[in-house]
Amino acid sequence: MVVVLEATAGPIAGRKIEILPGATLRIGRAAKSDYAIGEDSYLSSLHFSVACDGAQCRIRDLGSSNGTFVNGDRIADRIAHQGDSVAAGGSTFVVHLEPSAHVADAPRPSKKVPTLKYPGPSKPLERTAPVPRNNNVLPWTGFSRTQSVLLNALYRDGEPVYALLDAIRDARIPAFLDASGEQYTRVDEANPASPFLVLVPPHSRLLDVLIKDGWNHGWGFYFTATIGFENALWHWRSFVTLRNVNGQAVTFRFWDPRVIRAVVPAMTPEEGAGFFGLISRFIVEGDKPELAVEFSLAARGVYQQALVLV
Repeated sequence: MVVVLEATAGPIAGRKIEILPGATLRIGRAAKSDYAIGEDSYLSSLHFSVACDGAQCRIRDLGSSNGTFVNGDRIADRIAHQGDSVAAGGSTFVVHLEPSAHVADAPRPSKKVPTLKYPGPSKPLERTAPVPRNNNVLPWTGFSRTQSVLLNALYRDGEPVYALLDAIRDARIPAFLDASGEQYTRVDEANPASPFLVLVPPHSRLLDVLIKDGWNHGWGFYFTATIGFENALWHWRSFVTLRNVNGQAVTFRFWDPRVIRAVVPAMTPEEGAGFFGLISRFIVEGDKPELAVEFSLAARGVYQQALVLV
């Protein structure tokens, strides 16, 4: 058996690294690594190793600063299996276990998480008029005008800002969260498909990744609320796993921007009140790069507003 690491995200995306039986390969940023990825500034000098004994593949963290993650879980030493995702620094790899030294050209299909499908509204919903462009945008250092408009919208009311982030969309997310120093956790530890909840203070260094890398890539959504972290966690945990008409447990991927844009406007006032709880606003990426969508709760149900980010 030969182990092949296929880089699917990061500065060497598309490359394949082969580890022959009996070999151990150390991966890191510095030249002393067996395979150096100097372009990835999030990697430690020696970050993790991959060992192949001909029957198993073993991943070991080498005391890295930001951690090594297998399928979203931070690990010290773990046996890896076919199709596992390995995230280290700003890079993500998929493990392929090949019967010979031949490396297949076609990537393996990723596993799909079952979702609960909700019916859409009975008629097209009318989008409210976009918020007009504000020429007096407060600039954020290191961010473009469009990004500054988004950040101003997130933090305009002074309420705590949270994000729900989907590591299935990008396996680097747990590493970024761990390196940020911010408060975060998986919403439902019993469901590995559940998102991560993170409190994002203004000017957190995590914003550089979330806004520049994650926005418009389906990483999740943001919300503001005057509730503590544990209460926010408790609120969302009850929505992660629902049961269908046959009583089967299914994952409701409400954190997917496409899902929330379709489901929330179709909610009745009672459903909206339950979904919002004590949350003030949701801000979700729109179906076009220059748009965001803000949801809030009004007396007659969910209020939807388009935000123009240019």
